[in-house]
Amino acid sequence: MLSIAKAFQTESLSFEILEAAFDLYLQAPESQNPTISLQTVAEQTGASLLECRNTIVAACKQGHFPECALAR
Repeated sequence: MLSIAKAFQTESLSFEILEAAFDLYLQAPESQNPTISLQTVAEQTGASLLECRNTIVAACKQGHFPECALAR
């Protein structure tokens, strides 16, 4: 039972990370490639920088956040 709760918690956090990253992606000027600040996403979600990075990279591999850059 404990592992199921942890799985749901992780999925929820990943959604929060993606939502925060998407907001930053949309705020980027149209004249340049969007930059997503890992520090900002981490502060907004309470996740670690590594978790934010891994979640965003996984989303990029699935075709989300095209032509974006990650910044610390």
